[in-house]
Amino acid sequence: MTRLPVAYSIIVPVCNDEEALFGAYKRLKQIMKPTAASYEFIFVDNQSTDRSADMLRVFCVADVRVRVIYLSDRCGHAAAISAGVDHAVGTKIAIMEVKPIDRGASLVYQANHPDYTIRAMEGFTHSPLWDAIPAGL
Repeated sequence: MTRLPVAYSIIVPVCNDEEALFGAYKRLKQIMKPTAASYEFIFVDNQSTDRSADMLRVFCVADVRVRVIYLSDRCGHAAAISAGVDHAVGTKIAIMEVKPIDRGASLVYQANHPDYTIRAMEGFTHSPLWDAIPAGL
């Protein structure tokens, strides 16, 4: 099967996020809908022990733009992002979070990187979703 070109690969690391996962997925779709660009969501499950993995399977069945990577060991947040980047086919990559995390140095790096703009996405019932979207989206 030949894959169509993808403009944006949205990588979402997941670890025990069942409470916020559906809301984050809905919000991602709302964010991407007006762009009219092709995109894929790559959820990387980092050995969740709750129902997150089951929810991701449902997302895959319901939406052809969703791909899921299931890590065989709990590897950590950075490794989950790296796995997503390795499997991304989009010409531009964005890292999205289901729940807020301490970004510290990574935000400083991305904010100073010329290809990125940083902004907070609001409107969540469970948790805010942050993104690092390439400039021009």
